[in-house]
Amino acid sequence: MPSSIISNQKIQMEQEHSKNSNREQEQFILSVDRHSKIDRRGGSATTTTNMAPLPSRPTPAQQRKELSNSDGLNDNEVDLVLDQLAEEKPTSFIGAGLGKQTWSRYIVNNYLSQYKWYNPNRDNTDISLAKGWAYFEHFTLPRRFLTKSGGHHVRAPPGETEETKLYSAFLTPQSSLSDWGIGMGMYFSTLSSFVVIFLLAGILSIPNIVYYSSDQYDPNPNRRINFSLRVLQFSTICTSREWVKCDGCEQETWNNIFTNEYFGNATDPITGESVTLINRTTCLPAQYTQGMWNFGVLFLLIVCITAYNIYLSKLEIRWDEDNTSAPDYSLIVMNPPKNAKDPDEWKGFFDTFSDKHVTLVTVALGNDELLNTLVAKRRDMKTLRGLLPKGVNISDEEALDGIVLNEHNRRLAEEKQRSCFAKLAGITITPLLRALGFCLTEDVIWKRVKATNTKIKELEQKEYDVSAVFVTFETEQGQRTALEAMNFSQVEVFTNTAITADPSALFRGNTVLNCCEAADPDAIRWNDLKCTTFEICIRQLLTFGVTCALVGLSGYVLFLTRIKVSTTIFSIILSATNSLVPMIVRILVSYEKHRREGAMQASLYVKVTLFRWMNAVIVTWLITPFLVTLGESSMDLISTINATMLSEMLLAPFLRYFDIMTLLDRHYFAPRAKTEAQMLSCFKGGWYNLAERFTDLTKVLLLCIFYSPFYPFIYFLGAATLFLQYWVDKFLLLRSWKRAPTVGADTPRFSRRYFSTAAIVIGVIGAGYAYARSPFTFLCSCREGDCDGLTDSTTFTNVSLLNSTVLESVETPTEGYYYCDQKYLGFPPIPSKQDYSLQWMTPSQEDLTRTFGWFCVAVVAIYGVYALFSPTIKLTLSLVTGVYEPKGIDQRKDFSSGVGIECFGYIPSLEVDGFHFPLLACNIDDVDVGLIKWKDPNHIKEDAHRQYDEHNMIFDVSRERRNAVFSAVKHFPPSWSSKTE
Repeated sequence: MPSSIISNQKIQMEQEHSKNSNREQEQFILSVDRHSKIDRRGGSATTTTNMAPLPSRPTPAQQRKELSNSDGLNDNEVDLVLDQLAEEKPTSFIGAGLGKQTWSRYIVNNYLSQYKWYNPNRDNTDISLAKGWAYFEHFTLPRRFLTKSGGHHVRAPPGETEETKLYSAFLTPQSSLSDWGIGMGMYFSTLSSFVVIFLLAGILSIPNIVYYSSDQYDPNPNRRINFSLRVLQFSTICTSREWVKCDGCEQETWNNIFTNEYFGNATDPITGESVTLINRTTCLPAQYTQGMWNFGVLFLLIVCITAYNIYLSKLEIRWDEDNTSAPDYSLIVMNPPKNAKDPDEWKGFFDTFSDKHVTLVTVALGNDELLNTLVAKRRDMKTLRGLLPKGVNISDEEALDGIVLNEHNRRLAEEKQRSCFAKLAGITITPLLRALGFCLTEDVIWKRVKATNTKIKELEQKEYDVSAVFVTFETEQGQRTALEAMNFSQVEVFTNTAITADPSALFRGNTVLNCCEAADPDAIRWNDLKCTTFEICIRQLLTFGVTCALVGLSGYVLFLTRIKVSTTIFSIILSATNSLVPMIVRILVSYEKHRREGAMQASLYVKVTLFRWMNAVIVTWLITPFLVTLGESSMDLISTINATMLSEMLLAPFLRYFDIMTLLDRHYFAPRAKTEAQMLSCFKGGWYNLAERFTDLTKVLLLCIFYSPFYPFIYFLGAATLFLQYWVDKFLLLRSWKRAPTVGADTPRFSRRYFSTAAIVIGVIGAGYAYARSPFTFLCSCREGDCDGLTDSTTFTNVSLLNSTVLESVETPTEGYYYCDQKYLGFPPIPSKQDYSLQWMTPSQEDLTRTFGWFCVAVVAIYGVYALFSPTIKLTLSLVTGVYEPKGIDQRKDFSSGVGIECFGYIPSLEVDGFHFPLLACNIDDVDVGLIKWKDPNHIKEDAHRQYDEHNMIFDVSRERRNAVFSAVKHFPPSWSSKTE
């Protein structure tokens, strides 16, 4: 934006200040800031609005207040904000579709909640189902402010009560999805782009589709009638077969449920000797024209995906610039001195690198054992609250002994009056559940709470070392200057020896700090910060080993059931493992330690992708008998792949949309909840994970490329699958899924660097072997002298098949065949890999295979350089020199101008299942509450800090030890933001 325009805007703003209210001025400042950021992103801006601040510049609290059009709420106006939300003005069915309410809430509030069969608590004034749905829409689901900032919608924090509405499930632009983190924006961008790329690949594959559906490939006149799904006629399935004589064919190769009908024994009518007959496909083997056409499609696909990955790298930077957030201003110190607990000391050190000043310092302690114990106590106390009579003050722990004893005696008296069936369950099922930690009684829980209290008193007497330090600068330039000054090598960090560094860059004059850009505040895993790199790696290796064992076990079981049992059992086990193993993998990953959410997502991504690739693509390929690759049966390879694609396209989105447990929570358990807390916990939303969403994307990519030589129509199925995945996931993100930590670009960057490219490499190699192994018969035509002793007879009677069937008569051509192994080729799959005496390729096929074989070598080499060699070089360089490089354009916007809107602080907290809000783990008295990314409207008070007291675990320990055992957070706001209204 030209500086003259900005100057005119400043003058206009000052004039408006003299005429209009502060609210108009504040909205104007926000709008100018937003427009300036967007213009700079395009490279046209040379100056910014964040020069010398105006004397009347609003505080962050004023900005938040005015952006939400809220006049504030006081104690006289509201006792419980959710009561107001539950009584929101009813909307129409069309209005619900436009974002005023969800359709589910509309139907429940207006119809279903009036019936006792749906809502047993209808007449219970203590539990309002309407309040639960209000909680779902205002806390679980994302909402946006009605007032736009710079032409863009701004996402409202959870708990914002005024002038917000739900995001439209269909009209929300794709660019707005980056508000859930750059990773989420890039996921949807990748989905939409791959839909277009697959459509293009499908259109370019039309000549092959036409060829494989023609009589030129398969002259069988009944071919199209034989397919229950007409799309299979566009594949290489071959329905034309004939019986031939074979020299050297052994029945072991054909003796399975797939091919036992293709092997027969007969008696030569002339010599009386036994003759082996094989029923083979007669379609043409791989042809040069069709193969090269697919080669062109694959090559174009690689070019498009490579170009898109380059574009995505630039888009990542642009989105990072467009979404100014805490990581743009912050760094993390990974190896602070264990006793460096004073935030002022850290501020004084890093102020020397800042062009303005340090704004926020968080000194994180390695107190995970204490925090876990405090969380356990809160869980037990919450459970105990539900078991005791309503109105009991559970904070009065001295009086609880008597209350628990009375409740225990009352429960025992009730149990004596139960039916025989209930008593039988009480001595059989109930003890088992209690051994697993379920259905615990109030006295057991209270005893555990008292034991936990004793442990807390012990833990709060310990001294905890500093595990990490987060430093937030007022400007992006301050962060970059500090990171450049401490751009040490790993050797310098490990040995604590500054070889080439300026002594002023050493903390306390003797410590080489290991610094890097911090992740988003809610992506920090505070309990894992103290873990060493060695511990993190060991845990990941153990879980990876278990995952590989699960993959091997699953593959072996699938092999046995597919070959020895039946395809029905195979399909059942395949579906079961596809659902069960990823759940087990998630449990395994929870055992790991990761300092940030992105690293955990990457670990989960690797393991789930490994399993799903192997299960859906590789295992199916390996365990399907070679001879039925082109078979027409529903259990043969191409039919199986078609069923897999249809399942991915229709069944998987359907199951994801109709999440059974989530629907039961909202529509069955919530209306039957015994307490309001239990009811609200049923509206937490469905679980999702960005890493798993990317695994589905790369699985479809691998399926399409790997099987495109057999089934060129698969590109259209892939496009339809990703199209449905895009809209279903977008709808669930905006209408069903619960809040999740903001994930940066780690997962999409990891995906496109290693797994998207690996899918292409594996797909190309699979195509190369597909053309080299054609026609998948294990038969070579007899040449002169190759089949000595093979009978000249062409008519055989009473042919016995391996499936116990007997054919009365079989006609064979005069030409004979001998057994040749087409399956086991070396790498690369080129014609020279055939044995001299076992050659089956036609001249056309040899030319095609030679091209694909050397192309496989090229893509493997390129992948090795891109995915393995380049990172290895960078890792090696990091040992001897610093490798930090700033990314993107400095927006020249102060951190404090975005507090509470797009910039939040590093406030230690834990997301705990069963609690509606995160649990804070630090003293926030010296912090602007706008730095906290959420607020509880049920506890809005004149002192904004007090609304967080109920959610802060510092009040669970003795007052004198609070500052000693919890992380320290200190805010150093600029002078202009400290002014009150």
